[in-house]
Amino acid sequence: MPIKDYREKDIRNKIIKKIKPEIRKGRSKHQKGYIYLEGKLEARAKLPNSHNKIMKRKKSQYIASALKLEDEEFNDLIGCPLSGPLYYNLLKERVD
Repeated sequence: MPIKDYREKDIRNKIIKKIKPEIRKGRSKHQKGYIYLEGKLEARAKLPNSHNKIMKRKKSQYIASALKLEDEEFNDLIGCPLSGPLYYNLLKERVD
């Protein structure tokens, strides 16, 4: 199932609230979220800005792959069934 259309603001808020990445701002105008598992950096994703416009699917797929999620899992993360702890369990399975 392809990634659904979500507002940039919703994607940003769900990632920050559920996954709780370490947020850093580099040289670009976008912030990046760094995700650590047992003290080791496992994923890093560019966080969208808080715009109300719909994010293009290609960009959403880029964020999903950076978070090491399949399209359907990304939909679950943003749509609500996937919680933060479940995300970390998925990430741990993919790393091991």
